[in-house]
Amino acid sequence: MRMSKASACIVFSCAVLLLQPKPTAWAQTAAAPVNLLSWGAGALIVQAPPSYSDSGNWSPDALLDELPNTGWATKAGDLTPKVFVFELADRSQITGLAFDTAQAENRGRGAKDLKVEISDSKDGGFTPIATPSLAPVMDHQKFALKTPAAGRYLRLTVLSNWGDSQYMEIMDVYAYGKPLVQRALANNSGTFSSSYGNFHMQQTGATVNGCYEWNNGLIENGGFDGRVLRFTWTEGEVGGNRHGGPAMLIFADDGQSFTGFWWHDGNTSGSPNGDWHGTRVSRDVGSCPYWKPGAGNAVEEQLQSEGRARLYGILFDTDSDHLKDESKPTLDELVAAARAQPSWNFAIEGHTDNVGSDAHNQALSEKRAISVKAYLVAAGVNENRLTTQGFGASRPVASNDTALGRSQNRRVEIVKK
Repeated sequence: MRMSKASACIVFSCAVLLLQPKPTAWAQTAAAPVNLLSWGAGALIVQAPPSYSDSGNWSPDALLDELPNTGWATKAGDLTPKVFVFELADRSQITGLAFDTAQAENRGRGAKDLKVEISDSKDGGFTPIATPSLAPVMDHQKFALKTPAAGRYLRLTVLSNWGDSQYMEIMDVYAYGKPLVQRALANNSGTFSSSYGNFHMQQTGATVNGCYEWNNGLIENGGFDGRVLRFTWTEGEVGGNRHGGPAMLIFADDGQSFTGFWWHDGNTSGSPNGDWHGTRVSRDVGSCPYWKPGAGNAVEEQLQSEGRARLYGILFDTDSDHLKDESKPTLDELVAAARAQPSWNFAIEGHTDNVGSDAHNQALSEKRAISVKAYLVAAGVNENRLTTQGFGASRPVASNDTALGRSQNRRVEIVKK
């Protein structure tokens, strides 16, 4: 009976603030508040109650996937108040909250009365900021706080449902606002154990390459944005037929563990095809028989084997074509590939998410491609070997309905000509 809804994954100090009496919508523009309570924003669950499932649909993790058809549920018959503590990527200012319940399995199971609190510590000091009462079976129930609240940890207590005697359910939770702290880039190089064998990752600046000990798995041309690592995974016969797609890992603050998800190329539904969980074994990178740290140029090798490289290590300031300093290692690998392969020409493609107008995104993607070309030319690459093109949001590799998907769609790709 509980499997009737399709699973999303294979696994997976201030005064009380008043809510406006009715849900308030925010337009999706470049200036709109950002949902900080999502995988794509780097949020993690650090405390969860007993739940129907430990992974995938009906698990606590599903509250952060921004997919209203997947969510969390209690164990059967357990209707006592349930407490979650969410860790935001950084200390942030929260201006609003939102909740999805439309796809609870029936009207009575949807969450009704909630309490939301904020703190700078996961261990205590929480101050109430909202006591929403939700309508039954309704998505996008948005509530703007009259006074913004600042903190790093949000505690959500689900107090009641709409009358069902078996389950309480809530599909998604959102916290809108802006980060107050600029996260320093940590070096997360090392070896991590996981259910897919050991992960071996070498990080230089924001750039990450590596391997994992499952079906000749490679971590290709990844890039850190805060504590979220985005990369392309590939598996299969080395030098032969391989398959893959986009992936992401969210690293804990201490760098000792990660939670991650992967998608097959072509999957733009938003639902991951599977998940990864890793625990640090060593600060040593280690190696796989088919990959060794520092051996070869990852950009050149991907262009040689696939003709195209998706470079998540090239980062820009928000809504800008200004290259971040952390992009230099990836850009320098591209320069080295151009020098090593003088017969190759390169098409530089800029891609954005769908936030903002089509015209704005098209112009931004073009400017970002031109910025990459300018770096290469300044480094000595003949500009006659380089072309640029912007695609705006027209070629997504993931769903633009979630922060995670949008982060995967903001990228630079290089095509060998």
